Amino acid sequence: MEGKSVASHSKVSLSISNRMSMERTMMAAERTLLAWVRTAMAFISFGFTMYKLLETTAVVLASKIDVLQPAHIGILLMVVGTVPLGVGMYQFYQFSRKYGKTVGKSVLNASFLLASVILLLGIVLFLDIVLQWHLL
Repeated sequence: MEGKSVASHSKVSLSISNRMSMERTMMAAERTLLAWVRTAMAFISFGFTMYKLLETTAVVLASKIDVLQPAHIGILLMVVGTVPLGVGMYQFYQFSRKYGKTVGKSVLNASFLLASVILLLGIVLFLDIVLQWHLL
């Protein structure tokens, strides 16, 4: 009888241990996604800042600096930030689906929503430069 209670107790501990392992794994995946977000924000903001700074410098100096040159630098940096962020979001989504999260729990995660906002910001700023909307 006592052996039976030990066996059932070890099954409960194993189940708790497995759940805790899963939670640690999911938190590690979230930290990885947030690292993608941090890196993307740095590249996107630096790219847009470089574009605006070089564009303003060219106008102020009234020189023959081609405005497309800063656009190329800005676009490159923004693409280097935005595309990998999309890849990181896809990787996080696939990982969370693999470990049993529903689509809603995968996408309605705070980290994923933050990444979505930054991805959208990167796309809008990219289009602002390429299509010359001059929103900002």
